[in-house]
Amino acid sequence: MSEDQAERSLVIRHLSVRSEKESGDIAVRLEDVSLELSPGEWLYLVGVNGSGKSTLARILAGIYEAGASGYMDRGFAGEGAAAYVMQQPDAQLFADNPREEVTFALEWQAVPAEEIPRKVSRSLELAGLQELADSPWNELSGGQRQLAAVVASTANRTPLIVFDEATSMLDEEASHKVKRIAKQLHEQGTAIVWVTQRLEELEPDARAMALAEGTIRFDGTGREFLYGHLESGSKTGREPTPCELCGLRLPYLAAFALELSALGAIGAPLPMTTEEWATAMESGNKE
Repeated sequence: MSEDQAERSLVIRHLSVRSEKESGDIAVRLEDVSLELSPGEWLYLVGVNGSGKSTLARILAGIYEAGASGYMDRGFAGEGAAAYVMQQPDAQLFADNPREEVTFALEWQAVPAEEIPRKVSRSLELAGLQELADSPWNELSGGQRQLAAVVASTANRTPLIVFDEATSMLDEEASHKVKRIAKQLHEQGTAIVWVTQRLEELEPDARAMALAEGTIRFDGTGREFLYGHLESGSKTGREPTPCELCGLRLPYLAAFALELSALGAIGAPLPMTTEEWATAMESGNKE
């Protein structure tokens, strides 16, 4: 990859994806979607089931979709398929145990043989799988198998990785481990596309994009998505937030924040993180 390409955004213009149903009717999975993803960016991709977010995630990862039309310049992501972590880990595990899985992934990426043992050990340590490195999959929990799938996808430096609802079936501890690995990759310059229906995972200032019925309905920050541009202290009825307009239910704490704001108990910006909630409640108690 040239230096110029490594600095170029991944660009999609007027992308549509249509497929034929068994009845012969045409299903529209994406309709006239345009976006740019910058090198090293973090993008949250949200939407209800059937909104098209997984279809878009696969295309961003460079996985071919039949019935797709439009323009794409993969830019920094390169021409090959990017690392892609699915919801079901068993669908992407090919070897007999975690050590072999990571080794296989590195060999497939043509990593020099002398570097592979070190990278394998480091990846398994990062995921906390050292003691289970040679254990068969049936001795690992679903969360541990998902962690193995994650580290196999990320063991070698990659410009882009797509997590397609990778934490949706995991408990809180395993979810945090997967998210921590993603954060470490992001800090090293990897672009992350994080597909989720867990809206509590959104971050206030990170980019969030919402799809509904195959089209992009929102592209802004996580805070704007949950709260819109509401004035704090308003006791009158409020307009639906972008989250609600996309057919998604507000997380409990976000709905609570809107209620407190309507009562004038907390001010803008409405809180999302634990730290922001502590500050908001402290300020409210002082008043």
